[in-house]
Amino acid sequence: MIRAWTAIVLSVGLGACAPLVEMDTPSPEGPRISNLRFTPTETLAGCPVNAKFRLETTTEEIVSAKEAWVRRHGRSSEYRYAMLPVDFNALRDKHEAEIEAQFVPRDSGTFYYYIQVGDRSGRKSNVLRATLAVDRSWTDPGPPCPGTAP
Repeated sequence: MIRAWTAIVLSVGLGACAPLVEMDTPSPEGPRISNLRFTPTETLAGCPVNAKFRLETTTEEIVSAKEAWVRRHGRSSEYRYAMLPVDFNALRDKHEAEIEAQFVPRDSGTFYYYIQVGDRSGRKSNVLRATLAVDRSWTDPGPPCPGTAP
């Protein structure tokens, strides 16, 4: 009986550590990315946010970038996958770069945001994850977006 309870507790605990979205398995020789951050760090629903991250090393040019996010609001959640809008021409022949892409969260909640890039040979990078709090605007019209001049 003790083994059964131990197995249940372990399976519940391990399930809580699993990622919220499915991303491709990173390639051992694939590109490496790091330092995912948002500007601004908190925002309102409907306001643009810049996701920035660092491309550290790659042997071939980057040809794909994928984003995924999970929005949690109370007990509900929403999932989305998309191609990250990145200027690949600006990355041509670069082995290190700062990459920036913009997105607009339409709803409030806690966003768990994931990014992964791929090179010309199909090798995938590691997966980065960051969290973004998006508040609801309680007035109509809403206040100005964070980071914009009054």
